[in-house]
Amino acid sequence: MEAWSSSFEEMYNVPLGTQPYLFEPEASLDEEFNQRSSSESTDEDRLGNTDWCSCGNCPPMSTIEESVCCHEIPQVMTVLEEDPGKPCIIEHNGFEHVCLHPSSLRTAYYNYRQHYDNLPESNQRMRYIGYRQLARWCWGCLGKHVRVPLPACAVQKIRDTYPAEDGVYQGFGMA
Repeated sequence: MEAWSSSFEEMYNVPLGTQPYLFEPEASLDEEFNQRSSSESTDEDRLGNTDWCSCGNCPPMSTIEESVCCHEIPQVMTVLEEDPGKPCIIEHNGFEHVCLHPSSLRTAYYNYRQHYDNLPESNQRMRYIGYRQLARWCWGCLGKHVRVPLPACAVQKIRDTYPAEDGVYQGFGMA
């Protein structure tokens, strides 16, 4: 069958096989500019309020990148759909077990420690591992230096469970 497909390709000058985005419309420069400028003004409106929250559990966050609801992230919604009737990821039956339970976080830390440096035992370590667990649960393995903004509701729940002594948190930052 290989000979037939290659001769078909040569005869009709049509490549066979997978060609992603072959029939997708291309955006014009005007459309891209309008999308960018409208999203910038919308993003600024996220600071200092929770009007952007759909689940009812998001707090106001200090940056635009952190001001995201669990309902806005497809990967989180996929996990949330596993537990029907729950309006927020922090109410999912698995959230506490995966992201908050000390034994689960300790076990996840031992795995982390095999690949990276030791982290001193503290609430900061528990928060860090809790965030990693949430990312692993929703996105799978992201890879080294790959970061994604987590939903504000989940970040706040992890912070409430493992608070910083001084009340100061690092927040989201790209790698």
